[in-house]
Amino acid sequence: MLIVQRQRGMTLVEVMIAMGVGLFLLLGLTTFLTANLASNAANLQQNLLNSELRAVMTLMARDIRRAGYWGGASFTTGSLSGIGVGSDNFIDRNPFWEVKIPTSGCILYSYDRNSSGTREAAERYGFMLSNNAILMRTGVGTTEPDCTTAVENGWDTLTDTKITQIISLTFTPTLSAPVYLSDTPGPNMKTRLVTIEIEGRSLTDATVKQKLTETVKLANDFFSKE
Repeated sequence: MLIVQRQRGMTLVEVMIAMGVGLFLLLGLTTFLTANLASNAANLQQNLLNSELRAVMTLMARDIRRAGYWGGASFTTGSLSGIGVGSDNFIDRNPFWEVKIPTSGCILYSYDRNSSGTREAAERYGFMLSNNAILMRTGVGTTEPDCTTAVENGWDTLTDTKITQIISLTFTPTLSAPVYLSDTPGPNMKTRLVTIEIEGRSLTDATVKQKLTETVKLANDFFSKE
């Protein structure tokens, strides 16, 4: 006897349950993908910000480290006059020795780039914070530079203002304890340090922030007669 069995179709309730389960799984997958994309975007912004700040920090640290270099430095044979004994003070004779920090967000300095022994207009450098961007003095001015954006100061924007906003920039100078030539106060040498701190955030996502700090030892120490 041949028995033919018809396949039963899904009822409306079963169809609704299947659709509900499918929608639930789809929602879970969509949520996962959305969160994953958001996390990747945040990581990308963090990496871009970190790369920008580290590149700027490296440039500033390397350049500031040169402050005070003088191609004309020399010592008098048989005496200590070259480092400040008597009336001949080394820091007064070196036209590059001074590092100015008029405000916490601005540093001005110079060094003898061409080793000519003479301080020229093109050898005056600096960094400053202005309008949430870091500026670098790269132009040639006829007057002594200051911490304003006047044209003669030759400030150029260093950071990418399309992706990064600089929240703060500070320069903090420090002099070490004097190292004397003898056991009594007199001619001495001090190590000069400048601590740089940058804080920035992404223009795309203001919650993405980064802060970097680096202490730079100037290659040219501070010599004094007292």
